[in-house]
Amino acid sequence: MREKRFEILEGLPPYGPMYIPITIDNEPFVSEGYVVRFFKADGTDWVANFKSGWTDYYEIFDYPDRDSTIVIAGGLGYIMTPDIEKPKSSFGMTIKDVIQKKDGSLICADDTHIILLDNQTGDFWESDRISWDGIRDLKLNENIITGQSFDPTNSKKPWTDFTIDLNTREIKGGSFQETLKNNPHLEPTKNGLIKEKQNDKKKKQWWKIW
Repeated sequence: MREKRFEILEGLPPYGPMYIPITIDNEPFVSEGYVVRFFKADGTDWVANFKSGWTDYYEIFDYPDRDSTIVIAGGLGYIMTPDIEKPKSSFGMTIKDVIQKKDGSLICADDTHIILLDNQTGDFWESDRISWDGIRDLKLNENIITGQSFDPTNSKKPWTDFTIDLNTREIKGGSFQETLKNNPHLEPTKNGLIKEKQNDKKKKQWWKIW
């Protein structure tokens, strides 16, 4: 197996083969992003120009046993195979913090959710919404994630503790979850917001016509 699988470049190379733009939906991308050279098994190499997300978090995690390299470019995650010049999949957009477990699994936090890439099973898991807008002080103790989530409606105590049990995926606390708990008439929408619960049976509406 080849030893060197990638290197981070300071910018787009001024000579050699054309770089390959890497985006989440294959749209054209010509600006300079996160530039990485990948080395293929046959001894050749190619340069990837990753379109960045919306944060200043940049990192690469390599998994030779899975033949995968996870590139996080400005908060946007790409799952790559060095021999293939396009992503296998992508995730996130505003990732700001990542903890790597001893087994290689990645725990990623953006402003609202936690994302787990399980290196043992290959599973991808995204939590329910935890915070209204902000997660900080992310820590891992055994298999329990702890952190704080932001609540813009609480001026006296804007940061709320939360925990996630990675074994059961149970969430306790968190500003968004606390809002749902304290307001049983509300429920989350598919896009992560909140709406009034609808009755299962719609009330009949009678119209006066004369």
